[in-house]
Amino acid sequence: MSASCSRRARKHTVAVVSDLFPLDALGPLSPLYPFNAPGQPVVLYEGSIGGLAADDVTGWVELSCAPRPGIEWHIEPGAPPQFANQAAVTLALRRPDGDALLPGVPRGIGGGWSNGAAVGRADVPLTRIVAHWFNLPRWHGLVRLTEPTLEGGQRWWSGRWSTEICGWSVTLDARPDHHDVWADLHTTDVFVMTHVMECRRSDGKDFTAAEAEPLLAALHVGVSFALGRWAAPMLPAGQDADSKVVWEDWRPGFCDPAQATSGGWWYQYDQQVLAEFLQCAVPLLADPGSGAALRFQMMFAMMAVGDRGFVEQRVMNCAAGLEHLMWQVLVVSGRLTEDQYRGRSHYQRRRLHAHDLLRMVLTDARIPTGIDPVLLPVAAQFASEESKRQTRDLDGADVVTQIRNRLVHPKAAQEAVYRLDGLVAEVWLLARHYLVLLILHSIGYRGPYRDLRRTTGWAGDVVPVPWASRPDSPA
Repeated sequence: MSASCSRRARKHTVAVVSDLFPLDALGPLSPLYPFNAPGQPVVLYEGSIGGLAADDVTGWVELSCAPRPGIEWHIEPGAPPQFANQAAVTLALRRPDGDALLPGVPRGIGGGWSNGAAVGRADVPLTRIVAHWFNLPRWHGLVRLTEPTLEGGQRWWSGRWSTEICGWSVTLDARPDHHDVWADLHTTDVFVMTHVMECRRSDGKDFTAAEAEPLLAALHVGVSFALGRWAAPMLPAGQDADSKVVWEDWRPGFCDPAQATSGGWWYQYDQQVLAEFLQCAVPLLADPGSGAALRFQMMFAMMAVGDRGFVEQRVMNCAAGLEHLMWQVLVVSGRLTEDQYRGRSHYQRRRLHAHDLLRMVLTDARIPTGIDPVLLPVAAQFASEESKRQTRDLDGADVVTQIRNRLVHPKAAQEAVYRLDGLVAEVWLLARHYLVLLILHSIGYRGPYRDLRRTTGWAGDVVPVPWASRPDSPA
């Protein structure tokens, strides 16, 4: 990196330094781009750029980390300004191993933005890929890491987590100053590189970027679903047998602002649970046949789990995710015909309604449909009152579908949605609880989870999934 590039990258130091460090500590993975400070850009290229004028100009390309991740390019003052009048340009980055072409859109004479690009060939043999995670919380790794300090001592920390998935060896290292950069990150809504990840074939054989891309995409969705918000592995780069970078992907990944405490179903300090979940989820997410549907359901779950936006919007996202999952479980599997699912023909001598469909999938997954009056007192009160009025016992499937229907199709009965203060919020808690559990059941996960009906208690309070709570339950 050039001197000017180094000046743009803010440096961080780690406060905890010791001359006495564990003898079994390992050296950390090195990022291919320097760790940035919160909200500061990550410089990807600096030097001569062709394609904007008759002669090359000087500029740089960076991953912007505020207000959201995105590729930005900048031109030094004094460059011919004609390119600024074009709707689109292609930058030729004069790199030592050949030009890299980057499509861009000018904002003015100072530069513009880009959707990014893959640099290099996706079919070149690689020995490993290094990717850089953004806004990922630190869970205490089981392996201790160490590196020398500028003062001549040693810095060490517990920061490595690794697992084997689908024939891949995945290693994740937290940056040494993670505690410092994470301390107030949740208050700033900016982005920072928090971890370095290495992916290799478990058998040591070469692979291509095209073969690794499904793994990276699956990890992106899977880890984010566990957290309940988007964290992203960005700027992956592939190295050959000579450790030369021969492929890079500069397309920004979808990422949410950091949160002090994860809102998802996974307790972020339990690495064994994450490994067990990824063993179930990654093969399905990376599979061309099953991946699209599961990814869609997890995306709805993440939109539903978060506490941003109106609570009605979150209920709608839960309902959309449940609808998609019910269609997969009941219709795509062949259990119901489309006409039976939509209530146009009979199933077991009666027409099915939305609450029947939801109850079917919940019962199949051994997820209780009763409403816990301690966790959801307002929803329990609503179910009791409506049971008397409708002359049948209402359960959680009834309450979720009825409130959703009254929100979507407002009629005279809509006042029941708001008559009881807090009802819509509790329906959201119950619906997200159902959606997350059904997704976990669909992938065969059998470990512990955080009950998303709860809004109080310790972050580490977990319970077994319902279908794994009895010894005689099937695998």
